[in-house]
Amino acid sequence: MRGIDAYLRRILAGSRPIVVANRPPVDAQPRADGRERVTRGGGGLVTAMSTLARATDAVWVAVERGDGDRRLSQRAGPDGLASVTTEDGETFRVAYVSPDPEAFDLYYNHIANPLLWFVQHYLWNLGREPILDARTAHAWREGYVRVNEQIADRVVAEAARLPHPPLILTQDYQLYCLPAFVRARIPEARLQHFIHIPWPTPQYWKVLPRHIRDEIVTGLLGNDIIGLQTSLDARNFLLTCEENLGLSVDHRQSTVFFDGRPVWVRSYPISIDVPALEALREHEDVRRHEEAIAAWRPEFLILRVDRTDLSKNIVRGFLAYERLLESHPDLRGRVIFWALLQRSRQDVDAYRSYLGAIVRAAAAINRRFQTGSWMPIRLEVEENMHKAVAAYKCFDALLVNPIYDGMNLVAKEGAVCNTRDGILVLSENAGCHEELGRFALTINPFDIDQTAEALYFALTLPARERATRARELRAVVHQADITRWIVNQLQDIRELLAE
Repeated sequence: MRGIDAYLRRILAGSRPIVVANRPPVDAQPRADGRERVTRGGGGLVTAMSTLARATDAVWVAVERGDGDRRLSQRAGPDGLASVTTEDGETFRVAYVSPDPEAFDLYYNHIANPLLWFVQHYLWNLGREPILDARTAHAWREGYVRVNEQIADRVVAEAARLPHPPLILTQDYQLYCLPAFVRARIPEARLQHFIHIPWPTPQYWKVLPRHIRDEIVTGLLGNDIIGLQTSLDARNFLLTCEENLGLSVDHRQSTVFFDGRPVWVRSYPISIDVPALEALREHEDVRRHEEAIAAWRPEFLILRVDRTDLSKNIVRGFLAYERLLESHPDLRGRVIFWALLQRSRQDVDAYRSYLGAIVRAAAAINRRFQTGSWMPIRLEVEENMHKAVAAYKCFDALLVNPIYDGMNLVAKEGAVCNTRDGILVLSENAGCHEELGRFALTINPFDIDQTAEALYFALTLPARERATRARELRAVVHQADITRWIVNQLQDIRELLAE
């Protein structure tokens, strides 16, 4: 990794960026002995941006979200920055922002989650919801906008310490208003914003009141470059600017013209840290879990690894498996569907309800088909990366069937880790389908019959075709790993700076 660190510094020519995200790069949990356990934060965003932050000694501006973050923020020195070192030896400089609790609740629990998340993943049952009223306008103004303004204040303060015009790299859907706030106060700044989740069609944005959807887009147009996951997301963003705001758009150059400036709109498919994952495959805890899996697995293993998020489409996956057992009774007793899940946003009613639906669906299928020695679905709800990697190594079919997804790194992690020439069954609406679809079995995520047949096909493909598909999937991920994701963005920024 030292080579890539030096390369990133060379691309930036000494510029020290400011990374801005809702989530900090580190998590802190108290140990049983009272000491603090500090780890790198989970999730694709932190994994992706931590490489850049480490290589360039960037300041990471983030929101203080709970007791662990508060304890870490208390380590701040006279400059207001907390220097935090993880148990793996990574050091980050974090500028924590502490919103008023009520404002944070409105920002995060009323607007960002679930309103924006649901819009961008097409999750609303529009015949019934959302119901928007004065409370929505209040949450937008006094929560989302206010917290974005507060974070922007901290970004401007950190930028003032730098000897050169700042490079500000903002992340995701919680901070759409921030770039315009920073641009207004630092016109010479270079700003780039990467959106990790899908960008829906212009028509679907009209679920939101006009003033909210327009402020989202004009906030983002404070950037010089807007990065999205796929070419479809980039096209949808351009169409949103053109159709909903009447802005001038050059589709050939993928550029929007706003406030006298060109704004580049680009797709940068996010990926994984392949060398780090390959090293983790050999960890002793992973090997221990592998041995445990070998003791209970039958002939075939279908796997899914997901958060219990509505967008992940877990219940339909179980229904497709039920259809597989109905249509191919010869598989009963020879296959297990292992769902290794992590709880997601259990403070949101819809997510708590969905977790209950997942548990009920699995239980119903198990009651219907189980025998004295065989349970068709193995459902585990826990967060354990070593177990997940061991599971990746062992699957025969990996089901990734989201309704819509920004990328879905599970598909890429599974491709790199698997040792059995396992087959990827992949939703056409997953962001990673643009890269991986040629070598996966493509499904419509709403069609449980098609999904059932794809699972059967995945388990019964000839060995030569399995090997070819698995090899090609690995090659794609190896070639387009997290380093390429970062470098492609920085090269565009360097080109922009040269203009």
